[in-house]
Amino acid sequence: MIKKIKVKKFNGKDFYDVEDCIAVEEIYNIFINGEFVKFLSLSPNFLNEFAVGFAISEGFLNKIDKVEVDKNNIYIFGEKINKIKSNKNNKEIKIDIETLRKIISYKIKAKYWEITGSFHWASIFDLKGNNIIFVEDIGRYNAIDKVIGYAILNNYNLNELILKCSGRIPYEIVKKAINSGLNVIISKSPPTDKAINLAEKNNILLIGFARNGKFNIYTSEEIWEK
Repeated sequence: MIKKIKVKKFNGKDFYDVEDCIAVEEIYNIFINGEFVKFLSLSPNFLNEFAVGFAISEGFLNKIDKVEVDKNNIYIFGEKINKIKSNKNNKEIKIDIETLRKIISYKIKAKYWEITGSFHWASIFDLKGNNIIFVEDIGRYNAIDKVIGYAILNNYNLNELILKCSGRIPYEIVKKAINSGLNVIISKSPPTDKAINLAEKNNILLIGFARNGKFNIYTSEEIWEK
């Protein structure tokens, strides 16, 4: 995840040599059912979880049969099952204000970000506000795919889980939530206009500026209870 290198540091007056920690970036080739899809830069952790989460959240597959990781190649096998879907998520959930407060106040220990400043993170919570999984990665989308994949591999119902992530909420993250079945996204940063529009069409609750017990609700206020 990280490694140490020697750097020359300038303190405003003098140069001096120090040892610094930097993020490790690995490039992986992604194959789905034997076909090359793309290559991606990832942190080298939770690779099976990433594979499952990526294939599901990007809409390539909705049933995973097998994942194989061979050095820098990730092979994902599964099926794209045609399902009749409305543009509303099937599961109606309710989240109370205390659960939101519990999730927002949960102390994230992003140790790799603290060491390097080079990582994003994502986390999954249940409807009682309990943390299930936390992952750091050099890419925001990668971290989200990894926690989604973890939930799928551990037989959680994603309709009943809550995603909390670092950084703004763009269109692509809302799309990942829809494809995987998540209903709620929370971030310390705000969503974009296209993210809000897509979330409104699919009954996704977007919460931004979630800091110090305060937050903004951008969509689907009916999901939460005061």
